[in-house]
Amino acid sequence: MTSEGYSHLACPNPDCTAYGRCGQGNLRPHGWSTADKRVRCLRCTVCDQHFSERANTPLFGLRTHEDTLVAIAKHLVEGSGCRATARLCGVSLNTVLRFTRRFGHHAELFHDIRVQGIQPKQIQPDEAWSFVGKKRQAL
Repeated sequence: MTSEGYSHLACPNPDCTAYGRCGQGNLRPHGWSTADKRVRCLRCTVCDQHFSERANTPLFGLRTHEDTLVAIAKHLVEGSGCRATARLCGVSLNTVLRFTRRFGHHAELFHDIRVQGIQPKQIQPDEAWSFVGKKRQAL
């Protein structure tokens, strides 16, 4: 894959002048991060640092196959419970819980970086109303 194939990625090294800047053409393939050649290792030509293409993503350091992790995320987004998701995806409950925690933390960081300086003039929270009825007991 050419450097254009990595234009959506940026150098994760905070000391690099190309840090966080996508599409700079400074990333080159540099081997594989996994033995089965699923995750590419990249090198920044500016700072000469090596890193995984999964760096700074919730998938970094996970050994579970990416398709399985995507399936877990899809089930959770659709409202399936963690136990049901574990059964449907063929993984342990702990795998689902670990991924959920990691993904949630990453989403929180992303939100905090992107959503700044908002000054709302009016807030309208949605309210969930429910009615719980009690049956009369026959005497």
